[in-house]
Amino acid sequence: MSGAKDLLFRGLLAVALIWALQVGQEIYKDWGEYMMIKYLDSQEVAGRSQDELLHGALRFGGMLVAQLLFRYLFAPVARAMIPKKPRWSYQVWGAKVTRCCDSIFKCCYYCAMTTWCYALLRDQPWLPRLLGGSGDTRYCWRGYPYQALSSELCSFYLTAVGYHLSEVVMLLLEVRHPDFWEMLLHHIVTCCLVVFSYGLSYIRIGSLVLLLHGVTDIFVYLSKALVDTPNTRCIVASYFALVASYIWFRIIVFPVSIMRSVWVESIPEASPERIVSWGFINFGLFTLFLLHMYWFGMILKIGTYYRQTGQARDLQSNLSSMGLYIPPEYFVLMFMSSTRTWTRSGRETKTGVGPVDDRTYLCVFLALALWALDADRSSGRATKIELTDSAN
Repeated sequence: MSGAKDLLFRGLLAVALIWALQVGQEIYKDWGEYMMIKYLDSQEVAGRSQDELLHGALRFGGMLVAQLLFRYLFAPVARAMIPKKPRWSYQVWGAKVTRCCDSIFKCCYYCAMTTWCYALLRDQPWLPRLLGGSGDTRYCWRGYPYQALSSELCSFYLTAVGYHLSEVVMLLLEVRHPDFWEMLLHHIVTCCLVVFSYGLSYIRIGSLVLLLHGVTDIFVYLSKALVDTPNTRCIVASYFALVASYIWFRIIVFPVSIMRSVWVESIPEASPERIVSWGFINFGLFTLFLLHMYWFGMILKIGTYYRQTGQARDLQSNLSSMGLYIPPEYFVLMFMSSTRTWTRSGRETKTGVGPVDDRTYLCVFLALALWALDADRSSGRATKIELTDSAN
């Protein structure tokens, strides 16, 4: 099942990358025209374009540094929040501590960004009632592409661009977790949607997508930060808040309001010749919705697992089943350290090595065979074994 899932995600990722490359080339070719439409003044295009690239790069670098610095500073607090269990290896515990640090940072980020976004949109005519406004999503397309955009909304959008780009870099630099491919697909598609929507002036509909995802992500990362702590009440409260927000914003509002607006309302309101990359935008939103449904199934599975076992566990990241690369010689050392010690008379003592039996020959033979196989490959990689922790 896991192999089929990863195969599906890799296929979608390949399609997204190839399609995004084509869209990016089209946007680059007509970049000056898009910028002229956005600012309605040809004299401002060159300066504004350079400023946007600079501000985007600064936000990207700032987010990257801030997350790494926060991870370093918050690590002692995270270790106190997550006591090490005897069944956890130090690598698994370290991964859980790192996840806690990153989740707290992202929870704070989404709290700030969601508040900022809603403050910008609450009086706008394109914020629908389903998201706390009084407008209609049709206004996302009326007057496109000649729509007035505030500088603060553009600044908010550039901040989102920088953050999501930093997410891709962080994912590629980290040790691969079991959810690597699904997260890479999510981050790549999200980055493409955010960058292209900014370049093509789809900022109105894009701001709605960022708003509804931001609200849910607050509870997503709050739950991830608390899942390994011993505070059961906080875990349960965050879980129910996550389920409620996920159902409303990502399962109901996202397809009913946002995806429908892009698919149905965009062309009649803005005319077909003005809508650029309509197919890719819909593909990206559908891919996100597919991931939403998959993750919602995992969320329900987490609740079922907790009800049956009384233990909270993040089945999506599944850090307790991380793959570790261990040299083949480890098997010999593991066997020698676990072998009972004997005297010449056959009695057990505290020192010495036991008599050579079939088990000894078998273990040594397996270790040597693995070592020889590893040497023949000449790749320098160690044998991969999966260390699983069924009780997390």
